[in-house]
Amino acid sequence: MQKIILILLVLAVNNLYAGNADILLYKVANKEHKITAQTLADGLTINGYTVAKNQDMNGPYEKQFKMTTFDSYNLMSIYHADTSIVLVPKYAHSGIFTPFSIATYQRKGEDAFYIALLSAKAQENILKVKDELFGKLEKLTKETIVKVLPTAVETTLSYDAVSTDEPLYTKYSFEVDDEDAMEARGDLMMMMESGMKPSGFVVANYIDFNKVLVEEKKEDYMFYDAYSLCKLKIIYELSKVKPEAGAFAPCTMVIYHKKGSNKTEIVTLSIANLTSTLAIKDKKLLEMLNKAQGTMKSIIEDSAE
Repeated sequence: MQKIILILLVLAVNNLYAGNADILLYKVANKEHKITAQTLADGLTINGYTVAKNQDMNGPYEKQFKMTTFDSYNLMSIYHADTSIVLVPKYAHSGIFTPFSIATYQRKGEDAFYIALLSAKAQENILKVKDELFGKLEKLTKETIVKVLPTAVETTLSYDAVSTDEPLYTKYSFEVDDEDAMEARGDLMMMMESGMKPSGFVVANYIDFNKVLVEEKKEDYMFYDAYSLCKLKIIYELSKVKPEAGAFAPCTMVIYHKKGSNKTEIVTLSIANLTSTLAIKDKKLLEMLNKAQGTMKSIIEDSAE
């Protein structure tokens, strides 16, 4: 009998911590559809976050694909300035989470509204750094969500993330003299934008984060630009099967030049994040994602020539 009880306790503990630890997921009762993405966006703003973009995706889904499985599906790009102005000077590549993404959605015929975002553990794993600021920001964000939506309950996804040996972010470095950096930056972005449009990539939002840093007397960079990138076809196909994929979308690409470095760098999230965290096995989705990454790689490399 004691052995049986022990086994049951072990199973209960394992079940308590089961699920995908890389994605934080909240469920909110919303039968009357009174809660919207704007409800959360307003609450985050009031509590010290900057909501750079709150993009309705359901409208574009219906317009371009003539159908949607959601009553609402929004992608937010947000950041917490007090945290980011400390992290970005310490870890230049951490800007791929300035802003970070939050997905909110409610499926047709369901009474629950969901909120999905990456955990601090996932961000640290992607960046390959350990800093208590990630955990503190996660704690603050979770407290804020519950403060804004008191009936929100943290829940878990029904699957685990899959481990991968592939790099979770990609960095490109280009030799550029400091004195030429600003002019080269303009040429680079003009070339990249001309390459992204015909490939279906959209710049959903842009943040001159160096302006934020300089206002706080942090003058490490000549420029530090964050571009929120999205490809509608990809997020549409992903969201149909795994709406929590919006925790990665839009993806942030940062372009920066640190003073005295004589090089401009570009950092982007790798597709391996999506495929491993979301445990994607569908061959068509994998092919689509890998093709998109290859296209973006070519756009960046060709633009810098």
